Amino acid sequence: MPAHLHPGVYVEEVPSGARAIESVGTSTAIFVGETERGPLDPTSIKSVNDYERIFGGYQRHTAVVGLPQRLTLRDSVEAFFQNGGTSAYVLRAAGGTMDVGARSAVIAASPGAWSDNVSVFYAPSSDGNLAHWKLFVLYRAPGAARHQLVETWDRLSLTPGEEGYAPDVLLRSMFVRANPMTSMRPDNDSPFTDLDSMITGAATMGALMGGHGGLSAYTGPYATLLARLDEVTDASLLVVPSPLNTLDDGVQSVARDALAYAEGRSKQDLFCIADLPRFANFGATEFTARARTSTLALASTNFGAVYGPWVEVSDPVGVGRDPTIFLGPSGFVAGLYARTDQRRGVWKAPAGLEASLIGVRRPEYKLLDVHQDDLNPVGANAIRIMPGGGNVVWGARTLRPSSEWRYVPVRRTAIFLRMSIYNSIQWAVFEPNDETLWNSLRLSVSAFMDQLFRQGAFAGATSREAYFVKCDADTTTEEDRAAGVVNVLVGFAPVRPAEFVIVKLSQITNQKS
Repeated sequence: MPAHLHPGVYVEEVPSGARAIESVGTSTAIFVGETERGPLDPTSIKSVNDYERIFGGYQRHTAVVGLPQRLTLRDSVEAFFQNGGTSAYVLRAAGGTMDVGARSAVIAASPGAWSDNVSVFYAPSSDGNLAHWKLFVLYRAPGAARHQLVETWDRLSLTPGEEGYAPDVLLRSMFVRANPMTSMRPDNDSPFTDLDSMITGAATMGALMGGHGGLSAYTGPYATLLARLDEVTDASLLVVPSPLNTLDDGVQSVARDALAYAEGRSKQDLFCIADLPRFANFGATEFTARARTSTLALASTNFGAVYGPWVEVSDPVGVGRDPTIFLGPSGFVAGLYARTDQRRGVWKAPAGLEASLIGVRRPEYKLLDVHQDDLNPVGANAIRIMPGGGNVVWGARTLRPSSEWRYVPVRRTAIFLRMSIYNSIQWAVFEPNDETLWNSLRLSVSAFMDQLFRQGAFAGATSREAYFVKCDADTTTEEDRAAGVVNVLVGFAPVRPAEFVIVKLSQITNQKS
């Protein structure tokens, strides 16, 4: 504090006692599924380009050369970003024992037998330094007949501090990394010096060796795979797109494990978006009956929602003049969630005429009101074609439709409040548990809730009707204080969607002019 030496007015800044609570993000999604290649840990991406650079494309290699398997994760991620998503995590599911392929001074960028299709060739560096070298990377993509040159790295070195230090430079590679087990300059083990010769010889020379796993469909329990997500703390949506050509019970198994993980997660900070199984070659009425049965077979949870039917989209790697493919709608719906959150807030239901699905040609079945009469009560949300809206989501129910948490925005608002408050009051840990602390917590949380109320997050004409925050001697007893516990009680009046808009018409007759 400065000394007050002369008469006058002194201005000093003092703590207000309230600490700002920052809103957590609500639109970061986690995608889980098979990929062409990529790391086995959850990896953050910001665009489709990030996905392709790290995880590859629409297909993955199989044990039978030339017969790649079509995957759905690439399509779902693209649908997410196309519909409004801005950030995501990808968790790769890979079958078999995983191992990394290697050759001389390099190893594969990620584990799996996909690296059998990577070939590397060395040449003298263009700077003439004998301690440096040039690296050519060739790759045969799934379904391709021959290798193609995909990367060239020049002036590589194993001397730390140099600009071309290989362990640092090759971190930018999509296919290879510096081999940490090798500290010697690689031999020029290839007699080829021109591109055509390298492409011709790539299948028999220069290939990475020792890569294993990922050539067969993932069959392990998704519950074990999803446990890797425990380290991700800044996501709010979980999406496990249904694999193609999977039996109905297989799709159900994937959805069941994903929903169970979302509800059982310790912080309960994830909301799961799942697909209804695809029932091909049926009419809309039969689809409705089967979808109702499938939904009832899932666990009753308010931490997830299911959507159907599957939707038709263009297939970039299909055959024919205008190839299409049917996909589960979960990736599209996750992008819609993100778009709605950004435009209106997490408390707005991601459904209605403005909830159009970008990139969808049509839902597989044209559902009518009579069909949704059977789906809505069990918590199955329909993708429908609506006049003035196109292909839209026409439902916002969780898988617990008979509870107070029946609506998607109500549950997601509660998750948003819990995580925002939880993250922002960590400063209170180890503070003296007395009225000073209680008052600071009340001020912080009340300011946050009032801000949301003014944005329309809660029902009620006044803040008193919309929410309450209580933290005092009533909520924190002497026994609590002795145990080191402080209790903050927060209540809110949720904004529930106008799911049933009823218009009553009456006719006025015999009016005098």
